[in-house]
Amino acid sequence: MTKKILSLIGITSAAIFLTACGTSPQRIDATGNEGIVSIDQVNFKDWQIAAEKGITSLLESGVLNRSDGRKSILMISTVKNSTTQHINTRILTDKIRQALLRSGKALTTTAVGGNGPDDAASKQVRRLEEDDMFNQSTVQKAGTAIAPDMSLSGEIVQQKTTQGRVSESYFFFHMAITDLTTGLAVWEDNVEIAKQGKKPVFGW
Repeated sequence: MTKKILSLIGITSAAIFLTACGTSPQRIDATGNEGIVSIDQVNFKDWQIAAEKGITSLLESGVLNRSDGRKSILMISTVKNSTTQHINTRILTDKIRQALLRSGKALTTTAVGGNGPDDAASKQVRRLEEDDMFNQSTVQKAGTAIAPDMSLSGEIVQQKTTQGRVSESYFFFHMAITDLTTGLAVWEDNVEIAKQGKKPVFGW
């Protein structure tokens, strides 16, 4: 009995010691696989994977190609967070916007968006027409901003399964492009990210 108690104390002490020991903070490669992987949270790598796969699918679909040679103009609508976690969906839309600009296939407007304009200056500068402090020949006129042809929207859904000490989380990134002339969805795709982890015997 005494041996069992001592053995249990030894195991517990070792677990506490390992938990207490830590490492100094250090920078890691944000594009690599060195970061912390959390079952219940979306990390930087997840955003990167979702954006890259989504953009590849979108560009390969050809919906951004125009017969008149002009670049499509996209507005960023809303990306709904349907998970139980607090997720800043702006990270995903920013990555998609940057990738679209780099592709040369489309331009994105910041003058209008699903949650309001990203840059309110486009509307504010046109109010300077009423301000005689400014040289009116340099003021941007009403009716010159370019309206979007399409909008990007999406939703993030999480499904979690637990069996014993093993937990799995599936994150579904749904993205869609809507033709604003017709109101029809001209492209849709899902990016799925699955994670699995095992709860330790001691601690969490």
